[in-house]
Amino acid sequence: MKFIDFRTGDKSASIRMFFPGWMRGESVAFLSPHDDDVVLGAGILVRAVLAAGGRPLILIFCKGDAGYSTPAGRRTIVRTRRREALAAYATLGVDSADIHFFGLPDLSLMAYVNRKVPGRAGVLDRFLRLLRKHRAGRVVFSSPHFENWDHTAVYYLGMYASPQAGDPILADLGDPSPVTSLLVYSVWGDFAPSAEGNDTLRADVGILAGRKDAEIVRKALQTFGSQSKVMENTAARPGNRPAGPGGRLELYQRAKVRGPIDYGAYFARLKK
Repeated sequence: MKFIDFRTGDKSASIRMFFPGWMRGESVAFLSPHDDDVVLGAGILVRAVLAAGGRPLILIFCKGDAGYSTPAGRRTIVRTRRREALAAYATLGVDSADIHFFGLPDLSLMAYVNRKVPGRAGVLDRFLRLLRKHRAGRVVFSSPHFENWDHTAVYYLGMYASPQAGDPILADLGDPSPVTSLLVYSVWGDFAPSAEGNDTLRADVGILAGRKDAEIVRKALQTFGSQSKVMENTAARPGNRPAGPGGRLELYQRAKVRGPIDYGAYFARLKK
């Protein structure tokens, strides 16, 4: 695999381009709105984490109950998709113990993003507990740009909730564990325009996968037989993402982890 920074033009064989300071044994949390999204948008990165000695954690938030393409499939779709998901991630090389199903209804996840929702708990406590338990300092999540509403909810969890794993709050959920890297993947379409510079390329970084890893991801996607019609329209489906020189490309935007304000820069401006 080759890692590319489209902002600088740099290329590397090391996952440190994506995750600075990477150490073998690290856990990476992949947030998947629905069971197939991480395979579609980040399957090659899952393979890269494994190859770099890391542990991918797959967090699947919705149970897939809206994913039936025929009326007859409504009764069995949740069980079918659970079975397909376990097979797909096994194909990628993920241990079944590292797949976490939250079991929430499709097209409804935004209502559960809060810590407390009417009549039940939201997802926040369980989410933070998992990040802390596994010391997952790298978090990869879905783009909110013109995608499914559940993808936007997962973006909010990744962007705004995951850094709270490192905050000294909710002590009963585990010891604080800081998040140091955030990456955004796309499934349905292009990313939001970049906030930095005038580059027409919206992704910041990418992975070029060789034939072997690309084929493994393709086989993993094939296990989602119930979703074949749905996947036809996704930008991330291999058939809609042609291979180019050097292999098949998987793209990401970097997201900044919350940090302090540099007041010195403001005082320096005042002196001018």
